Amino acid sequence: MERNFRRNLVKEGGLKGFCAAYLPHYFTLPQADFHPELIHDLDDWSEENQYLAREGFRGSAKSSLAVTALILYAALEDKTKFIIPINETDDVVKLTIAGLREELERNQNIKKDYGDLIKKNASRQTAFNEKNIVLQNGCRVMGRSRGQKIRGLKHNQHRVGLVVADDIEEAERVAKKEYRDKTERWLRGTVIPAIEEGKGRLVVLGNKLHTDAIMERLKKIPIFKYREYPLIDPITNECTWKGKYPTQESLDRQRAKVGEAMWQREYLLKVLPPEGQDVKADWIQYYDDIPVEAEVGLHGTGVDLAISQKETADYTTMVSGVTAMINDLPKIYIKPFPINAHLTFHETIETAKNMAQLNPLSIFFVEQVAYQLAAIQEMERQMIPVVPMQAGGDKRARLRAIAIYIQNGTIQFPRYGCEDLITQLLGFGIESHDDLVDAFVYLILGLVQQNMQNPEVRGLF
Repeated sequence: MERNFRRNLVKEGGLKGFCAAYLPHYFTLPQADFHPELIHDLDDWSEENQYLAREGFRGSAKSSLAVTALILYAALEDKTKFIIPINETDDVVKLTIAGLREELERNQNIKKDYGDLIKKNASRQTAFNEKNIVLQNGCRVMGRSRGQKIRGLKHNQHRVGLVVADDIEEAERVAKKEYRDKTERWLRGTVIPAIEEGKGRLVVLGNKLHTDAIMERLKKIPIFKYREYPLIDPITNECTWKGKYPTQESLDRQRAKVGEAMWQREYLLKVLPPEGQDVKADWIQYYDDIPVEAEVGLHGTGVDLAISQKETADYTTMVSGVTAMINDLPKIYIKPFPINAHLTFHETIETAKNMAQLNPLSIFFVEQVAYQLAAIQEMERQMIPVVPMQAGGDKRARLRAIAIYIQNGTIQFPRYGCEDLITQLLGFGIESHDDLVDAFVYLILGLVQQNMQNPEVRGLF
């Protein structure tokens, strides 16, 4: 009788019924506002839901639903024969597989209804190990960590039918753009091609670790169905899981427990630099083509020099722009594809020389300190138009001084070609590199100090 009741729950309720029948110990609280939508999408194997990306606050039960429940449901209900859960490190992968094994071996209702599930091979050694399970029904669950090979993997004749990637980035490392780029390349170049075309599914879970983290990047990819679930609804300002946090006092207690920065990031799904965000995303204005009025404007290039060529060192950056008067209002159009590279001193001067030859009207704005001073002298010797900059204050103070020109729309960015610069501007204070910001600031300060008109510059006859 009990078995029939459980089987009817699954037959009629799908994943939701499976959770009620076999995993009630995971879900002891009244459901959150967003749980029905999340469960529905996880249980929808249509092409529309082939690629899901979900950001949820810490403790939102997204991992319990997508990792534990969905994987067990898919494996036991024969939704697919090959499942891969992914975590950031091997240690977490082992914990994920251990949790699944615990349910398969010790959950009495699962054992009663699905039988002895762990398959034995001919040598009487269990086919289960720390990162691998093969079930009697022929389904394999193989845990992998971020960066490991997945493309080309098969279980017998079966390609990967379900991948659940949970928190595949580390908060301590995500500040480095190289790390974020590598994560995206691996996910899109290795994981997605491994999934069975048209039938397989990818579910990516994460948190708001960075303004340019993998979850934020997936949000912009059309094939991904993206949703985010903060603890406090930004529109209604209401708690989205009152079953867990029933009162304002319980919310305040959790906020005090974790601290403001953690509260903003892990519970409200907001990422702010330690000292606050100096440039906001909704300030950025774009152009498609530089207007003809800019032909008589002032062309400039801000330059920030770096000494070391090591991969971990700062970059030499050059950001160019041109001024124009549009409807009697001044505008600065940032040119696409700024220089952002590890260059020797000689390479830096040659790059500046080439840029000056391509645009003889462009003026180079270079900070007049230490290493930069030698570059200014060499640029003068090479007859490159250069204006030494006396940049007062620290980096943040300089950025704040020119941020108003972004906010009021004076500065216009190209729709394509300045993604790294914009990322550094929005994430100033949390990005591991800010060299493009430095060059950008020198450019804007230089143009403004010259009143956006052609000045007398050094390095010319």
